[in-house]
Amino acid sequence: MENSSKQIAAYCRVSTLEQQKKGLGMDIQVRDVTAFAEAQHLAIDRFYRDEAQSGAAENRKQLKKLLRDCERGLIDAVIIPTLDRLSRDVRIAENLFWKFDQLGIRVLIADMPYYNGSNRRDVLIRQIREAIAEDNRKEIIERLCKGRQERVRKGRAPGGNAPYGFSRVDKRLVVNSVEVRIVRLIFELSGLGYSSGEIAKELTEEGCLKRNGQPWSSRQVRSVLSRRELYKAGIIRYGDIVGTNEKLILVGGKDMGDDKEIGVGAAL
Repeated sequence: MENSSKQIAAYCRVSTLEQQKKGLGMDIQVRDVTAFAEAQHLAIDRFYRDEAQSGAAENRKQLKKLLRDCERGLIDAVIIPTLDRLSRDVRIAENLFWKFDQLGIRVLIADMPYYNGSNRRDVLIRQIREAIAEDNRKEIIERLCKGRQERVRKGRAPGGNAPYGFSRVDKRLVVNSVEVRIVRLIFELSGLGYSSGEIAKELTEEGCLKRNGQPWSSRQVRSVLSRRELYKAGIIRYGDIVGTNEKLILVGGKDMGDDKEIGVGAAL
């Protein structure tokens, strides 16, 4: 296939965390690479967009599709908005640049408009910036981890999905009036000697459904029972960090009422 028939591609990526922050969305990246292409008198033929994908992940759906199209000889050049959109891991980034080079694909970087992959100094600068991006990622992860650890020490949920039996309302954990009854029923039946399969069957016969609207399975029942220390003692864990909050007790403790607020949770 002749170069004249090949296309100019753009690759953009946002992580789950970045989707929640203003100014880091996919539309911003599309705008930046489009403006860069126009300044270079190029027209982007196709976009490859990975959303909610970590920069340290290798098996990204759209990235893999881009590489396949490059291997098929469909692509002449790839434009990325910034280095960290390609990857926040030095090894992955360097492997990708090596792959593009082996396939004869030019890589253009919007925020490095004068980058030349055949220039040793430019490559060195690129590699330094890749290392900085990787270090920034590790720093963010460490900061998030420390924040979650501190929340757990204070008896607060570390983040993520609210434990079954609770919901998040305005960043606060509240008892879910439907789920708490099911949690208590599961523990009551377990105390009577019912197996997880028998409990799941009983819940189905009672018309009780999971959060996704599907019937209960024995595996899901075991998942609830595995949180015994949370529901019965208010114990929260995040790695090796342990915290306690009596207001989280749903089973065997003081009845708090179905809709009573039980503490401040982490923002999702």
